[in-house]
Amino acid sequence: MQLVEIIEMQRQFDQDHESRFQWAAPLSADDSQPLTHGVLALAGEVGELANIVKKYERGDFGYDELMELLPGEVADVFIYLVKIAYQSGIDLEDAFRQKLLENKARFKHSEKGSVA
Repeated sequence: MQLVEIIEMQRQFDQDHESRFQWAAPLSADDSQPLTHGVLALAGEVGELANIVKKYERGDFGYDELMELLPGEVADVFIYLVKIAYQSGIDLEDAFRQKLLENKARFKHSEKGSVA
């Protein structure tokens, strides 16, 4: 599945589940609520992801349970990234490619064994 298809699936899901809150509303100069909601929800989901990692690291459960919980939490983070991107008019694929190029230039690969 292509990222553009995933984004459209999420947009359609959001439109189908609108109520008093406009889940698929675009960000605009007059309405920053979609961005605020998306970023706060993303932070909450990242917190939930961090919480399961914390619990794993301190021994509350084992690797198998971690691997059961991890996909759902990572997917929740991804969902809000997708939402923030489409509601803000960001081409997520292009933004990723551009950032990867920046990172490649910033973090140049060094030869193994050499000191940079």
